[in-house]
Amino acid sequence: MSVLQTRGGIPRVFRDSIDTTGRDHSLPFTSSFVIARNRGTTDIVRMYFLEDDFDNDENYVELTIPSAATPYGEWSGPVEAQKLWFRAAAGSEPVEVVVFQRRG
Repeated sequence: MSVLQTRGGIPRVFRDSIDTTGRDHSLPFTSSFVIARNRGTTDIVRMYFLEDDFDNDENYVELTIPSAATPYGEWSGPVEAQKLWFRAAAGSEPVEVVVFQRRG
């Protein structure tokens, strides 16, 4: 069994620029695993799994600023969601999110 099969098949990728007002991204399916990358160079991006957390700016994961040691700030883990929310700490940063579909 390949890694793609264990994580739910072919991944879906979305790329966008996130600013301080934030935005949501609706998924066409329920996810099983998410990899989120901060492709910017200056600001941290926060990723939220619930709308209430986004509204209250709490319970988030920080996508750190890329550095020489890590070419991009990345977070990955098992997540069952149909929508994700993002907000930059300051300015505007490009983000790349890879989402694997939940199986069964």
